[in-house]
Amino acid sequence: QCFCAQSLILYFSLLLKAALDAVFPFPLYRYCPSIESKVLRFKGRSHQVWLEPEGLGSHILYPNGISCTLPEDVQVDLIHTLPGLEKAKVIYPGYGVEYECIDARQLKLTMEAKLIEGLYLAGQINGTTGYEEAACQGLVAGVNAALKCFGKDELILKRTESYIGVLIDDLTSVGVSEPYRMFTRYII
Repeated sequence: QCFCAQSLILYFSLLLKAALDAVFPFPLYRYCPSIESKVLRFKGRSHQVWLEPEGLGSHILYPNGISCTLPEDVQVDLIHTLPGLEKAKVIYPGYGVEYECIDARQLKLTMEAKLIEGLYLAGQINGTTGYEEAACQGLVAGVNAALKCFGKDELILKRTESYIGVLIDDLTSVGVSEPYRMFTRYII
């Protein structure tokens, strides 16, 4: 059963990847990684699925770990391959979310746009994902916007001084080809 599910996922993943690659020359997807991405990226490995209640008193369970953009009938078949879920009913099929972002290399370390003075950007528009990443960018952008209004020196956090400095340095110097998430392994 596991091999059959992985084959189905792999087949539809390759179709989706080919379609996306034809339109976009760089990857636009990653976090939260779909089961399609996991199977392509980690071939031959098993993937955990957690069944989480949707709420107190709810009979609906969310299968965390297999978010996907597969066709609904394939999602139902996939759920039915999981032990204990052979007769499960899929109430809400999975769906994908895509968003556009700027090239963050067009930002200064203050989070101000290089081409439009006084425009500060933070969050997903810069190609990041996650609350923490958005919050720290918003903090730096907001502080620097206020400092500029009062004619004060800008705040620049260096990568050797803080996690926020690493994030901003990565965004503004390297850019992103997929949604960026801050991990401690990026600290050098």
